[in-house]
Amino acid sequence: MAVKSSHVHGIPPLTESRKWSIDGFLSKFYTRFKTQLGFASAAAFIYIGYANRDFSDLNAERGFGYALGIFALTCMLVLLVYPVRKRLKFLAFLGATRDWFRNHQVLGIIGPIAALYHCNFTLGSLNSRIALYSALVVAGSGIIGRFIYSKIFRGLNSRKASLKEMAAGMRSEFPECAQSMVFLPELVQRVAEFDKQVLSPPKSLLDCFALPFRLIYQTRKEQRRLAAFAKRKIIAESIYSPAIEADRRKIRKVTARYIARHLTQVRRVAEFTAYQRLFALWHKIHLPFFIVLVITVVVHVYAVHSY
Repeated sequence: MAVKSSHVHGIPPLTESRKWSIDGFLSKFYTRFKTQLGFASAAAFIYIGYANRDFSDLNAERGFGYALGIFALTCMLVLLVYPVRKRLKFLAFLGATRDWFRNHQVLGIIGPIAALYHCNFTLGSLNSRIALYSALVVAGSGIIGRFIYSKIFRGLNSRKASLKEMAAGMRSEFPECAQSMVFLPELVQRVAEFDKQVLSPPKSLLDCFALPFRLIYQTRKEQRRLAAFAKRKIIAESIYSPAIEADRRKIRKVTARYIARHLTQVRRVAEFTAYQRLFALWHKIHLPFFIVLVITVVVHVYAVHSY
């Protein structure tokens, strides 16, 4: 009996190892970009709903449109679980705080989208407008808070420790010629001077807002300056050192990588303090927004069912 070929139109069969490699790639891709994918999906749902609002038969007072309103209200109520769970330790049976924080973020996007579909992307009565605007403001505030939180997710001590490890890691890349590279202490000293310059904490709230943008320009400029300095020194020392001449390309590559990684890390350390202050301010603003949202939703539900 002839063996049936698994090739289709010249395409090789998907072996088990190849299948697992694809699964691993998709898993890594999702892990790295899941936040971006989530926001992109939310934007796509909003665009589709808005673009088709004139062709939709959704009605906020009955049917699926009414059900979406109930779903949006449920999302708003479940959002309350995270702040309550975080403050009341005896509610530990409800689950881990980090899980509720993740649910809080997801429902904070899904709820307002459901509310937009509930009203079919049109403005109704005054109380419904206020409730919708409050939901959108809270959702927008949550997105800003999520961005700031991502900047301070790793602790400050962890970031500072990474800075100290980099110089030692640089020398370990090429130990056979590190003794000949007399310019290394000068390079490290120049990097330390830049660190001292940018690591001074911001003095005002305005400085906190401006610091991340200012540091992007400063670190890029300093990276070019240090890379040019290292290049000149490596060329000069390679004339007198056969070891450096033999590994000149590798030394330049390692030195450039060290400079880029160090400046990126020091920028993140400098940003940490600024984002920490912004996050504290955001907390003070986000909570009143959320309280207003709860009040406006309660008023909206009462008005809809009473009049």
